[in-house]
Amino acid sequence: MRPDKAHHIILLAIMGDQCYRCGHLVCLLVHFTHFTIDCSKFTISMSDANLLLLIGVLLPPKTLDGLGPVVEERLVQTPYGPFGPVARRSAENLPGVWVGPYTGLPTRTDPRATLFAANQLGARRVIGWDTGIAVNPVLMRGQPVIAGDFIDFTFREPSTFANELARGRQDERKMLVPRFCPQLTGALQKMLPIAPSVTYLGIDDLRRETPAEARMYRLWGADVIGQNLVPEVLLAREAGVCFAGLVTVGSHSADLPSPTPYGELRAGLEMAMEVLPDLIRYLGMLPDCTCTDS
Repeated sequence: MRPDKAHHIILLAIMGDQCYRCGHLVCLLVHFTHFTIDCSKFTISMSDANLLLLIGVLLPPKTLDGLGPVVEERLVQTPYGPFGPVARRSAENLPGVWVGPYTGLPTRTDPRATLFAANQLGARRVIGWDTGIAVNPVLMRGQPVIAGDFIDFTFREPSTFANELARGRQDERKMLVPRFCPQLTGALQKMLPIAPSVTYLGIDDLRRETPAEARMYRLWGADVIGQNLVPEVLLAREAGVCFAGLVTVGSHSADLPSPTPYGELRAGLEMAMEVLPDLIRYLGMLPDCTCTDS
């Protein structure tokens, strides 16, 4: 790609590595067709890493070594603020993967910056790994679940690239039903067959839910509450990027009993972490997905 020429593309990738303050990891990838990037200011990564992992769970520092050593680190500057630092990990028998910390707090990185940075990193698939609060009483602490649908209950975070997308493309995208990528979701289900599909309620508030709110969410059909998958899934859909969500149940909602923990959360995180190398390898064998066009 010539640095003196503007191009009408945007790729969004999500990558993740542990945040030592909050333990979250996140990344995103986007593909725009009517957005001009000045290539004299931005560099597109030509690495083999087309997957961005957004890890919103607390992991021990060495846990991610199973994805290979860190071969590159980036702090990506975007029109929405900086994103990163993010790390590219690569193992001899695995495709490369971008990994970066991600926090669901209202003061976090602008999710549009995450998606813009994913584009710069060359990631076309994004998986968010979040810690959730179980509203469904059947779900247990430490249990992995896969986001099959979602409810957007966010108010502070931007959920559209309206000003950046050409009007025609924007209207076309908004006619599509927001959803998680079936191909990525299917890959997660293949690697974690014990993980049920759930409805994810996305919030952007620091405080916990009240018992009355928890009962209301349950009536809405929500199974888990979290902060790291919405509005990212909306932005990814609009931008043409594949996005899926993995959630590890960390606690129960305020109206449910909270049993004494006996290491269930750690065991659940280890279970999900063990399948990540196989997941990355499997995704590397799949054809390009077309879910963002339908």
